[in-house]
Order: sequence, then structure tokens, then C-alpha cells
Amino acid sequence: MRHLSEGALRRIQDEPLALAAVDQAHFDQCPDCKLRSERVAAQARAAGALLALPALESQSPRQALLQVMQRIRENEASRPVGWHERLLADSPAWRRLSTPAGVVLVAAALLVAFTATGVLPNLIKVFEPRSFAPVAVSPSGLNSANRILDYGALSWTPAPPSPEQVADASTAASRSGLPVLIPASLPPGVVGPVSYGVVSHATGVLTFDAARLRASAANQGVKVAPMPAAIDHSTIYVSAGPALVELWGASADSAGAGSAPTLVIAQTRVPRVESTGAGTRQLEEYLLSQPGVPPELAAQLRAIKDPSTTLPIPIPAGLATTKSITINGVSGLLVDAGIAAGVVWEKGNVIYAVGGQLTPDQVIALASSLH
Repeated sequence: MRHLSEGALRRIQDEPLALAAVDQAHFDQCPDCKLRSERVAAQARAAGALLALPALESQSPRQALLQVMQRIRENEASRPVGWHERLLADSPAWRRLSTPAGVVLVAAALLVAFTATGVLPNLIKVFEPRSFAPVAVSPSGLNSANRILDYGALSWTPAPPSPEQVADASTAASRSGLPVLIPASLPPGVVGPVSYGVVSHATGVLTFDAARLRASAANQGVKVAPMPAAIDHSTIYVSAGPALVELWGASADSAGAGSAPTLVIAQTRVPRVESTGAGTRQLEEYLLSQPGVPPELAAQLRAIKDPSTTLPIPIPAGLATTKSITINGVSGLLVDAGIAAGVVWEKGNVIYAVGGQLTPDQVIALASSLH
């Protein structure tokens, strides 16, 4: 006896009257098919409950975007904003990098942020990334600790890395010292205007200071482990930038509202981090155990096999998947966020990233065609 297929049983749930007469006759007399149909119905009900959403009020896309941005501002107001977040929020165009289309670029900002706040340098003594490793990051976990401790004096020469929007491609190339990359063709939906931004080269110096940490912790009511003598007065040197970013379709009005970029192409010189004094393992064990570092994040960073040449790429937990690929003859990392995708790779001492409101195949094709 040929039983009904899985597809036919599922169709009964969606279109009960669409079943062919011969199939309906079989179903009416087959206990096995009825039992399987009940299981399919139970799965459908469970999926429907998970996907159920409140009724949507009719509104324009602009009104919906304004509401979302208002909620974001309310959330940010409830916690202190780190200096690295302010860099991305300085201008309307750069705020677009906080969307899923900018996941890969946010990773570059987090690299510098982790370095300054004591999360990344603990893994490395000499850091020059040539490969990439995804690290699942939960926003709620990072935001759970609303206190930023003072681990020591931090200075930047000539100034902290700061994105600056420039007028055209020529200015972007001359300011950054990097060539403007041009895709062979653009996929449907990617249109102008094209805007350009640069981040100049900067060198950061962080000197650990046990006395400053104790005072900072006491002032904020945070309990921290004593800083080991081998770490106290050790210095971290960070060389970052320059970087060049090209944005397609990003626009904003005077109120800061606007559209997210449909395509982002970015490149930056490979960052370098050097440490004096304490060894890598001492820094790792001490700093990854400090307040504000989620245990699951610490475990992932510790698991990186070669932290001196691997750049952690923060990926929103549960919102994106990753895959190792070969791009332009070298190893790269593909990030798929469903409604957006991005790819990052390193070649010739430069880290490249392409991302946008595109499919994985589209971003790979774009990245492969850059010239």
C-alpha cells in the first residue's frame, strides 16, 4: 500500500480541499496516514506559536524606522556608551554600520575597543592577524556590566581612531593611502549615492596600573582580583589603521533618520599589537576573568588556536551563521545574517570586507570582482 507523502500530509494542513480524490479516499481509510497527519499538525501548531507576531499597525517604512531608532536611543540611554560606540555614532552615515549589513565592519571597531578595555591584548604579545575566527557575542551579555574600569593610562598618537566622511573617492584614497576598490558590476538593488569615509592611522599605548584599577573598582563598587605584579606597569602598544570605507545607498536626513547601506566595502591595514612586561598566558588568565567579560566569550577567545595571527570576528549570537571560504586565493570568513551577508579576508597586509543587504553568493561575487 502506498501511503501519502510528507508533502501531501502537510498540504492537508494548509489546503484541506486541494487533496486529490484518490488521495483523500486513502487518507480517510488509513490509520497510519492519519497518525502521521496528526504529528504534522502538531508541528504546524508549534511553529505557528513560535512565529506568531502581534498585529501590525499600518504605517510607512519611514515611520517604522523612526520607531526602531527611538527604541535604540532609549536602550542606549539606559547604559553608559563606550567610546568605540560613540565613534560609530558621530555622524548619520556612520550610524548605518550598526545594521546587520555592517556586521563585519563592527568587528573591526570591536577589535580596537577590546584592545583598549583589556579584552583582546590578553591573548597576544605580538598580534598581526592573517586569519579569522567567529566569536558569538550576546549583546545582553556585554551590556550586563554597565561599569568600565580604569586599568591604566591610555593615550593615542596623534589622536584616537575616528571615522571621517570625505567628499569623493580621490580624497578618500589620498587621506587613507589605500586604493578605492571598484566592483566589476553591482547586483540589482544596489544603487547610489556612494559615500566615502576614512579612519587615519593611530598608535595607542595602554600601561596597566594596579593602583588606578583599585581606585576605579572601589569608586564603582566592583570587586576585582588583585593585579599580578608581572602585569602591573606592563604596556600594550596598538597600531591601527588607516582604513577606507565605501557605502552604497546610505542616506540620512537632518534628524539622523535614513536608510541603511545596501553595500559596504571596507579595507584596513592589518593592525598590530605588542606587549611588554607580562607574558601572554598571564595576561590571558587575568584579564579574561575580570568583571564585564562574559564567561562564554572568554571561553571562545581562549579556544582560538593561534591568537597571535587570528582576528576574532564578533557575530551576534543566534542571528548569523559563518562559514570558512576561499576568496581571491586566500582563506576568508563568510557571515550570513539572513537579510544581509558579508565576507572578510586578508591579503597583502590589508584586511578587506564586503557586506550588505545581499545574499552570500552576491557578496562573494562582488568581493571576487574588486579591482
